[in-house]
Amino acid sequence: MFLHVYKYRLKTIFRSRVDLFWILLFPLLLGTCFYTAFHNITKSLEEFNTIPVAIVCEDDADLTFFKAYIDALSSEENNILSATYTTSDEAQSLLSDKKITGIITFKDSIPSLTFLNTDSTNTSVSQSILKELMDSYIQSLDILSNVEPEDTESLMAVIANLGQNADYIIERKLTDGNTDYMLDYYFSLIAMTCLFGSYSGHSCANFLKANLSAQGMRKCLSSTKRLTLILGDFFASCTFPVISNIILIIYLNYILKINLGGNVLLIILTAAIGSIIGVCIGLFIGAIPGIKDSLKNGIMTASSLFLSFLSGLMVGGIKYKIEKVVPIVNKLNPATVITDALYSLNIYDTHDQFFTCIAILAVTIVILCTLSYLMIRRESYASI
Repeated sequence: MFLHVYKYRLKTIFRSRVDLFWILLFPLLLGTCFYTAFHNITKSLEEFNTIPVAIVCEDDADLTFFKAYIDALSSEENNILSATYTTSDEAQSLLSDKKITGIITFKDSIPSLTFLNTDSTNTSVSQSILKELMDSYIQSLDILSNVEPEDTESLMAVIANLGQNADYIIERKLTDGNTDYMLDYYFSLIAMTCLFGSYSGHSCANFLKANLSAQGMRKCLSSTKRLTLILGDFFASCTFPVISNIILIIYLNYILKINLGGNVLLIILTAAIGSIIGVCIGLFIGAIPGIKDSLKNGIMTASSLFLSFLSGLMVGGIKYKIEKVVPIVNKLNPATVITDALYSLNIYDTHDQFFTCIAILAVTIVILCTLSYLMIRRESYASI
């Protein structure tokens, strides 16, 4: 009998346009919008590219030391600059066409920079780097000017020291995961999809209550055990959100090629548990007596979006601010716990934090299911 209840409840869910749109289609559409907006944004902001620059020298200044400095920055080892020695007119033409970042000209052997005004973040970063390099060169010239030309040994020592780049920081890889900060939006999207399972849970409660649906009337009059009816409807209500989340994860990870980090199977496990949380929330709200069905729908929609907002879906990094002020909110917010579980899979080498998040979700499921069962089981009717 359990399988019979499960099968027909599942058919009902797949025929529901509301459930199909909000639980399956809407997250896919929103994920596509995120991809369109965020695609390669981190790469364009953080990845360093060789800076093209034009060097104009039309006087008789001695540029021996400067050329050696530029050659060192343009070497295969550093690959910071790509220098072109040209005339003033040609340099202005290249700058106007945005083929170079800036122009270096000389006056009394001192370099000066000319930039093109632009709102591009990448160009601004390149301009800042170029300015720092020229400032470093001018400081080097100032140091050399304080050394007596006759003191060959000291002069060579200073030049040698200027040519060395001291590294006081050892580069170490902290994680094998995806460090793109835009990934938080995709984690929040998965969490939101989990919470949208509340629509399915709410329908489950309606179909178990005789005063809310014709199906509920028939089930209350059925000779089938109440627990069997509840479990059959509940597991069917959980199945569709779980399938929807699996489709979303496959779409993000394998079609849009977004590296979600961590083990895909554990990501799916997290989404599955999160989907059950969403169904439990909907079941709990739907089981509350004395509230109109339209109001319950409004509560579910508002709570799902608000909890997703607190997890960072609309404003990136908001959950970290909440953690500093009222950390208990993040522990009670299932959307944040889901995103934390996904984040821990991506960043940490161990699964301690992941299993902590899963334990919190499991406890929440038990509490919501117990309260919902008590409200549905004990409800009786004077007549049907």
